[in-house]
Amino acid sequence: TSLLNPRQLHLLHNHYAPTRTEVAHARLVVEAAEAAAREGLGVVSLNGKMVDSPVIERARLVLSRAELSGIREE
Repeated sequence: TSLLNPRQLHLLHNHYAPTRTEVAHARLVVEAAEAAAREGLGVVSLNGKMVDSPVIERARLVLSRAELSGIREE
């Protein structure tokens, strides 16, 4: 068992934080999924590739991790 000092939490968050590239890609995936849903489409395509629900959920997780880590989208 190891303990973590509260002053060290930012180190842990930054270690597991997604990169800005991962965040940008995740945002594109989620935006494509939302656009498809608005149009009533059951299929999502991004850059000519099919995007299925596990990929969309993973993208949402990346965005959530980014927010928790204090990463701001530009």
